Parts: sequence; C-alpha cells; structure tokens
Amino acid sequence: MSKKITLDKTKGEIRQVVCRRCDNTTNHTVCSSAEFSWDFKEADIQGIDKYEIIRCQGCDDISFRVASSNSEDVAYDEDGEYINPESETLYPNRLMGRTLLPDEHILPRKIKSIYLETHKAISGNLKILAGIGIRALIDAVCAEENAQGDSLEQKVDDLITKGILTKGNASVLHQTRVLGNRAAHEAEAPQDDELEIAFDIAENLLETVYIIPKKAKRLDRKTEKSRTTIVEPKISETLEISPKEWDAMEEIK
Repeated sequence: MSKKITLDKTKGEIRQVVCRRCDNTTNHTVCSSAEFSWDFKEADIQGIDKYEIIRCQGCDDISFRVASSNSEDVAYDEDGEYINPESETLYPNRLMGRTLLPDEHILPRKIKSIYLETHKAISGNLKILAGIGIRALIDAVCAEENAQGDSLEQKVDDLITKGILTKGNASVLHQTRVLGNRAAHEAEAPQDDELEIAFDIAENLLETVYIIPKKAKRLDRKTEKSRTTIVEPKISETLEISPKEWDAMEEIK
C-alpha cells in the first residue's frame, strides 16, 4: 500500500462544525493540517484521511478534526452525482444543546467527577456507558445525602423522607434509575430520546439538591450584608440644612 503525506493543504479553509463553547454550528478556520492519501493497489481501494486543527471564528475555541473517505463508501449528492462521503470526528467530543451545567463547580467532588464522565459519554455517543453513568449519579447523590435502604429504589424513596426530593421528583427519578439498570445489568443501550430525557432529569436532580440551595445561600449572605451596611442619613442631610444653619439651631435650643 502506498501513502502520501501533504502538510497544510487545507490550511485557511472553513469548516462548519458544532462548537462546544458556542453550542451551535459555527464557521471554523483550519489552522494547520496533515493529509494522508493512500492507495491499496491489490484491492483497488483508495482513501484520504485528513487531520486538522481548527479554530472557531466566534469564540476562538480550538478543536481537532479528523475526516476520512475512501472509494468503497458511495453516495450521491443533490444533483445525483457520485461522491465519496466523509466521516467526521471532532475532539473533544461535543453534542449541540448538551453543554455542561454552568455551575457544575458547585457539585461535591465525587458527584462532579461522575457527572463530567457521563457528559463525555453522551457527547461521544457511548450510550451504554452514559446509561450506567446516569445510574451512578443517582447512587452517588444518595450516598452523599446518607440515604438509607437496601436498594437504590429504597434510597431514592428515603430522599423524600429527608425532604430532599418531592414525591413527584422521586417518581421521575425512578424511571431514570430503571434506564440505568438496563444499561448496567443487561448491556442495553438506551434510545437517543430516552438518554436525553434521563440526563435532563439527572441534571435537574443535581441543580435541585446542590446548585440552587448553594446559590440561595449566597443570595442570603449578600442580602444580609446589604442590610448591615445601610447608612442612616443625618437629619441635616434629610432636611437639606447646611452645617452652619444646623449649629445655629442647636444654639437656640
């Protein structure tokens, strides 16, 4: 098999890909590239692999793009012309509409670690691992809050007793727990819509138990501080009386 390497062939070209920071499809400029064209003559198969460092024109975020095509993959464009479609992979992995919680730094260390790994699994389309991660998140929250019970189901119910969850929230969380059980024990990959909904519920749990209460405490402290720093105006300032006039009035008294 013969190979040819060309450097910076696509430098300066524009790629329309999802930006993990902008959370949208944006124009990315190719900053540097390496292209491997290969020819497997014995089987009459040719292909091209492109490796590109790209920069978002909106936020300047840097990503790595891999695009591959070969003569065995066949498709047709809008005009019915024969083409070899490219497969594209972006690093770090990203999924539009699925950015991290803006206040994820508030989460307890172990829960934050599981959350970040689960988010990466979803962004990388690793559905079984993502399902297991969602169940692990629920388990970690129960452990952090010292929920009692012989099973995860009982521990979730104990969160109601502790006043951490409402019955409605717990009921929804049980459905998410079942999805995670299927992924963990039966190696059953969730459907895309199931996974999206389950992770939404898991994120809502993290916000309800950790993020919102922490932000509420910050607000309380700021409110209390503003109350203690209020300066009562002097009578002279309230009546707009000059200091000399005030002194004269004091002498009359």
